[in-house]
Amino acid sequence: MSPEARGAAHGITPSSASLRLLVTVTLNPNQIRAHLEPILALPEVAGVTLVTDKPAPEMAKLTTIVPPHLLMRILGRAGAKLVVCLLHARHHRPDWVVAYNLMPHGINVFLVGRLTGTKTLFHLIGGTEEWQGGGWDSDNRHLKRLPRPVAPLEKLFLALIRRFDAIVTMGTRSKRMLVERGTDPDRIHVIPASVDEARFHPVEGAEALYDIVTVAQLIPRKRLQDLVAAVGELRRARPGLKAAIVGVGPLEGKLRAAVDSAGLGDVVEFLGFRRDIEAIYQQSRVFVLTSAHEGLSIALSEAMASGLPAVVSDVSEAPDLVQNDRNGFRYPLGNVERLVECLSAVLDDEPRRAHFGRTAAEDARQVTGLRLAKERYRKLLNGEA
Repeated sequence: MSPEARGAAHGITPSSASLRLLVTVTLNPNQIRAHLEPILALPEVAGVTLVTDKPAPEMAKLTTIVPPHLLMRILGRAGAKLVVCLLHARHHRPDWVVAYNLMPHGINVFLVGRLTGTKTLFHLIGGTEEWQGGGWDSDNRHLKRLPRPVAPLEKLFLALIRRFDAIVTMGTRSKRMLVERGTDPDRIHVIPASVDEARFHPVEGAEALYDIVTVAQLIPRKRLQDLVAAVGELRRARPGLKAAIVGVGPLEGKLRAAVDSAGLGDVVEFLGFRRDIEAIYQQSRVFVLTSAHEGLSIALSEAMASGLPAVVSDVSEAPDLVQNDRNGFRYPLGNVERLVECLSAVLDDEPRRAHFGRTAAEDARQVTGLRLAKERYRKLLNGEA
């Protein structure tokens, strides 16, 4: 299908589409879809050019530019993307230049905006850890090498954030903390990553293969050792318990060893990366997230939209979506005993679990649904918010 035909399928005509965006980011395909789909679906948007490290999924109205390999070797990935963004903005004059993550993309977009007079939008997808303490506890591979918080660097990052024309956060906590530190609340918009309701929704009568499922990168921040410990405790009174870990990452070997050491080799299944994640949710009973920090987890939103109650660490933006004794439970970070209690409360009470699941699906649509994200982006990009 041609780009024009795909656009027509979304109700887009050449005469109605006028906005053009230049976006730079390093995200996986699922993240790109969740963040860009509501923007691309807007009739007002003529096209989005994405400058990134590798080709993105094919989406209507999306053009991907990967900087030449030689340029990346000379300038590094961040430098190469800055040059490409600057050249594109000077030649094509987009209406907005957009960054996801502060380092390095936020800095790149700020410079491009200043040098070309283009409006700038920064999306704080990594939560407050992107700027707190100078990013020492963030996922940025350079900043997380800092041994401790660096107050002057935090002040510098906050000063930079305040100078964007618009800021988007994944939840209300990030917005509140930015406002408390002097950012204009009128320029901050809460727009979580969107969930495609046509793909993620409850399915009646599906067979549950897994009592517990988590979807996460296998990295330290996700604290999956807490989940393994909780499964070990739960299994004592539940011989048939089954758990699934979906994802890949550098800690897979250590996690597998921990599972084997705890005698849980027949309980915990490592499923690796799965493109059919909606099918895994349909085959599961409860979703768990043990992260030390998040923005607002896409996996959490998708699982709840699929009708799974959630038990999550009480961090970052989790309270925007997970409500205690309504659609799941939040537990204190690192408290495995409380994690076990919350999981038991859901797993051992089927009527409660089913009620939580129905409520979770509705709440996910109300907080992270694609339709809601489209409307919020429409107002932002058209200057109506």
